[in-house]
Amino acid sequence: MPHHTISEDPEPNSANGSSDLRQRKRIRTKQMVQKEALRLFADKGYDQTTVDDIAHAAAISSRTFFRYFPTKEDVVLWDEYDERPIQEVLQIRPGEDPFAQLILRVREIFADIYQKDPELLLARTKLSFTVPEIRARFLNAQLTLIGPYLAQIADAIGARRDDLQLPVTLAALYSAMLIAVERWQRHDGREDLLRLFDDAVAALAAGATDLRDTVLAAGRRGGGYPP
Repeated sequence: MPHHTISEDPEPNSANGSSDLRQRKRIRTKQMVQKEALRLFADKGYDQTTVDDIAHAAAISSRTFFRYFPTKEDVVLWDEYDERPIQEVLQIRPGEDPFAQLILRVREIFADIYQKDPELLLARTKLSFTVPEIRARFLNAQLTLIGPYLAQIADAIGARRDDLQLPVTLAALYSAMLIAVERWQRHDGREDLLRLFDDAVAALAAGATDLRDTVLAAGRRGGGYPP
């Protein structure tokens, strides 16, 4: 028996309302399937749980499952922000510091997902770090975001899209975020995730300042790295 049911919304009065209704229903369905999947993973183990098991628990067919999630790994990694265009999620405004905006926006997303259901996030995160198939898909999915972010940030600050500093900075920010999340799940969610995120970003900023002279000195001795 499924643990969650989906209520019907009243019919909207416009085509746009109809589209919004379909989107909300899609998100609720995916949330329900995800919760059933995580319950089964906790009870039976990830490898021992099949897509058929998840579909049965969610009262849908396996074919319907794959309409919502391309793979079993995706049912763990998905959150509702995946349903929104990256331009809407990122929201870089011209004329303002794009990196400050990006850090703030990532923190806002962290806070939203974390505060809505920290136990659900912890279960998803633990699976993402401990199951090899999910970890590989998680890292690949995150790294593919750098391209769209890079293009938007480059445009916002008037830099070339092939400017090497931009992807290096984004990769560093991503690594700081990843370290914060990994520590949070390794300590079973006992620490505050937002504080860990803030501490990781602060450590990144401090490290960049401290590392600059060392890197440049090493480059001069080796004949590389521009001054």
